Amino acid sequence: MQWLRQLFSREKPRIPDEMWRATLNRLPFLQRLSQDDLLRLKGLSEALLARKSFTGAGAFDLTDDIAVQIAAQACLPVLNLTLDLYDDMVGIIIYPAAFVIPQAEMDEAGVVHEWHEPVSGEALDAGGAVVLSWEDAADTDVAGYNVVIHEFAHKLDMANGPPNGFPPFLPAWHRELDAREWQQVFSGAYDDFMHRVEKLERALPEHFDDTDPAHAAMYDDLSADLPLDPYAAKHPAEFFAVASEAFFVLPETLAGAYPDVYRLLSRYYRQDPLSMSQ
Repeated sequence: MQWLRQLFSREKPRIPDEMWRATLNRLPFLQRLSQDDLLRLKGLSEALLARKSFTGAGAFDLTDDIAVQIAAQACLPVLNLTLDLYDDMVGIIIYPAAFVIPQAEMDEAGVVHEWHEPVSGEALDAGGAVVLSWEDAADTDVAGYNVVIHEFAHKLDMANGPPNGFPPFLPAWHRELDAREWQQVFSGAYDDFMHRVEKLERALPEHFDDTDPAHAAMYDDLSADLPLDPYAAKHPAEFFAVASEAFFVLPETLAGAYPDVYRLLSRYYRQDPLSMSQ
């Protein structure tokens, strides 16, 4: 990553225009932005690359193009806010593919179950990094899916404590947002979505096995009717992150299923992707 080391050690870092155009071509959802917005996004991306460390892990060859592509997506949620929302982040770590992390969950009896699971991304709290799988970050063909936006939405959520689907409201930009309305709208949408996922799960075979190709194909067919990735039903924080993905990448589906969620996210991010795509 010779270019990045050299270019971003300068006083005024710049992403070459050709590299920026290539990034926009790879990320078609950015192309709905106005020229002024794209210019501002480029400047924020340069600032993020200058402020934070980008590190390859697991023998991953992190190139300048990849770093810029990740930076552009990371900066999209704060395009009309402030990059200071990412102050509580030491840097970005990129693995070549899914990486394994420990998981723990307490059941209804109070017993804690621990296991290891491969994941496509993780946002660490308390000043930690955002960790990404490049294989998953590079996959922009799945409708509404964007692991970079997802993990950076978690970082926003963590700016005022443990992630709970309630990011901080900033006085300079969020005076029109009401905490009680946010809670009511997101709680209602989350409950509705959980019911949809539960209905899907009841339609699965009794001994469902996601490693069985036939079972996996059935799950994919059933989940295709959901307005969001089923992962959104795991926790209110995941609902917020998945809804944020859809807001930027597939706004029509989110607005159709949960118009009030779309409206509040539009006010929070101070963007309206749906109107830009029309």
